[in-house]
Amino acid sequence: MNMNATAPRFEFRIFGTSLGMAEQRMRAFAPCEAITESREVYLLGRRPACDRNVKIRHGKLELKRLIEHHRGLQRWQPAGQWDFPVTPGTVDDILESGGVLSRAADPDALLSRDDLFRLVAQPALHLHRASVHKRRFRFALAACSAEFDELLVNGAAIESIAVESVDPEAVLEVQATLRLDDFENQSYPLALSRILGITPLPGEAGSGQEPAGGATPRRPPRE
Repeated sequence: MNMNATAPRFEFRIFGTSLGMAEQRMRAFAPCEAITESREVYLLGRRPACDRNVKIRHGKLELKRLIEHHRGLQRWQPAGQWDFPVTPGTVDDILESGGVLSRAADPDALLSRDDLFRLVAQPALHLHRASVHKRRFRFALAACSAEFDELLVNGAAIESIAVESVDPEAVLEVQATLRLDDFENQSYPLALSRILGITPLPGEAGSGQEPAGGATPRRPPRE
């Protein structure tokens, strides 16, 4: 599919442990075009902001920003890529972490990736790291790119399905075709913050959401 990789895209993504039926529907509509694997590290701030996606991939620090909600979809904009070494202040700005890294280290120091990991691991900073191994099965559905992902998050297995395009109507059409209308749209920052226990699950105290029962969290239907 021809798409500018840096253009803002509308995304719909779900996470779960029993997404096999949705995967089968995806495979019935289009063949798998590619299988890729990667190891990525996501960084979450003291109060995980689900409007920013911060990760280290292919040796670079990357940022995407959530710029719009539209009919249940999220529109994400690539917002920067930094080579290592980086300064603590740069990472503080990316994470909006209130300057905790700059106070914990020389603000003008240059941090390698391993230096950054050692800082993030300090409990007093209340920063968080999720190491994610991804095996992605990629598909082209209508005007969208789609994928079924097998993930290991700090060693724990989970699955994900995503549909994305610069055209929101195309995403909504594929979402309906795959029967994903009743699923909760979750970004990586939100899902990882729940998996790590930083953000309460829907229905838990402090979540601000009601328990499931037509509301979130929506779970795959048994078929």
